[in-house]
Amino acid sequence: MLENAILVTGAGRRIGHHLALRLHQDGYNVLAHYRTHTTEIQALQDLGIATIQASLSDSQAILLFVDALKEHCNSFRALLHNASSFEPTSEDLAVAAQQYEQFFNVHMMAPYLINQGLSSLLVGENNNPADIVHITDINVENPTPRFDIYGTTKAGLHNMTLALAKKFAPLIKVNAVAPGPVLFTEQHSAVVRQHMLDETLLAKEGGAEPVYLAVKSLLDNPFITGASIPVDGGRRLSKR
Repeated sequence: MLENAILVTGAGRRIGHHLALRLHQDGYNVLAHYRTHTTEIQALQDLGIATIQASLSDSQAILLFVDALKEHCNSFRALLHNASSFEPTSEDLAVAAQQYEQFFNVHMMAPYLINQGLSSLLVGENNNPADIVHITDINVENPTPRFDIYGTTKAGLHNMTLALAKKFAPLIKVNAVAPGPVLFTEQHSAVVRQHMLDETLLAKEGGAEPVYLAVKSLLDNPFITGASIPVDGGRRLSKR
């Protein structure tokens, strides 16, 4: 059984993998969640990092996940909600309805039920509060119509940050980190990448490390709650 664990959801690739790895390197007890086993998860396992598989597809699966988490850990230092679904909204209304249900479950239902289910096991260090960190998106402030379902469910997660910061105070801090163009994907063409960089004030792809640095700053600071840190190179100010 782990003590003072930091749960990282969606650790099977990209930012989530980097967060789990860097937390481990900084000496935290990490429990890395994944939906599908990947080479990145295998790399975490090879380092001795505890992992747990679970679907976040519906409330029943999420509640089973909460029960499994209680069996793996006696206490948690922090909950880091990184799991995410991302794709443009379908023009087919029936498909869009399925997308909305999926995005809602991953971005809102899962964080809510996990936070509620584990709040009594969250314990801070040195008489400071424990932490919940939601990974949101700059679409919360400046939504992109093509990704309206994605953006509105991430906005719901942002609002949850504010509500739970009030609800869980003073024993638990609840904050958000809102990334922008930190890691391009293979789906981003050279034209799309350049367009995104042109809209980014710092004119570069940020990488995953700045996201980790923002998360770590929240873990280290005992007097911030209900805040959102943008990690976007300034793109939220200029993107159209």
